Amino acid sequence: MRRIKGLVVATAVLLSAQSWAVAGASVEAPASIKAKKVLTFCSDLENPPAEGIADDGVTPKGAAVDMMNYIASSMEVAAKIDNYQFSGLFAALDTGKCDLAVASIGRTPERMQRYEFVDYWRFGSGLLVPTGNPKHLARFEDLSGRRVAVLLGSNNAKALHNISDDLKASGKPPIDIVELGTNAVAFQDLSLGRVDALATDTVVMNYYMSRSHGRFSIGGVPVPPKTISIAIPKGNVALKNAVQASIDRMNATGEMARLIKRWGIEKGVTTCNSTNPCP
Repeated sequence: MRRIKGLVVATAVLLSAQSWAVAGASVEAPASIKAKKVLTFCSDLENPPAEGIADDGVTPKGAAVDMMNYIASSMEVAAKIDNYQFSGLFAALDTGKCDLAVASIGRTPERMQRYEFVDYWRFGSGLLVPTGNPKHLARFEDLSGRRVAVLLGSNNAKALHNISDDLKASGKPPIDIVELGTNAVAFQDLSLGRVDALATDTVVMNYYMSRSHGRFSIGGVPVPPKTISIAIPKGNVALKNAVQASIDRMNATGEMARLIKRWGIEKGVTTCNSTNPCP
């Protein structure tokens, strides 16, 4: 059974160029961005701690949100953040609703054919399970016959479907995959016992584990680290270069390291930049 929940949500928050203090000379923004004085991001703001919304229900909040604000401020323009479900991000980017997309996007060969990418983090994926891991779920292959929540449209969802097909072909029960619109809803299903595990990345797992008061733990991290990138329309090299310069500055000044520490996501996260590129 494959279940899909949720509708695309599109909201926008405009943050001034002064909302994030950036020391040193500014990064040269492309002429089109300079002209409108706004850098528009598409994001999935129901994916804390990277991309989320503050308690007021409006203001974007999270580690990647801080990064987006820094990028815009370094170009001396405002940051406009539009909120979409992950499954609708690329359609929004393709139709020009935003300049770039930031939503813990994995850089895959298929996506590289359609978009320019600027890498910023690298981390693995695995399984969040009840503490003690009573069903002994450590690998995706262990999920045969189990009910598992995963973010709709994500690389983890694709991996689950591929493994489920392999299990079925070998005569074993397939995985009962529950595809959900946000990680928040997926974690809710796990909390309510509707699923046996949540398949997601280590940043999300650590976030929810730290807030579960000991109820959940990491069963395993079977997926090797993946590179997380900012997606930009293919051919927009000027914007790619400007974003890369901003990311390089964040690393060179130590701001990226401070940001990661501030959000408590140091465990399992490595940074990417021009000097130290990620594979």
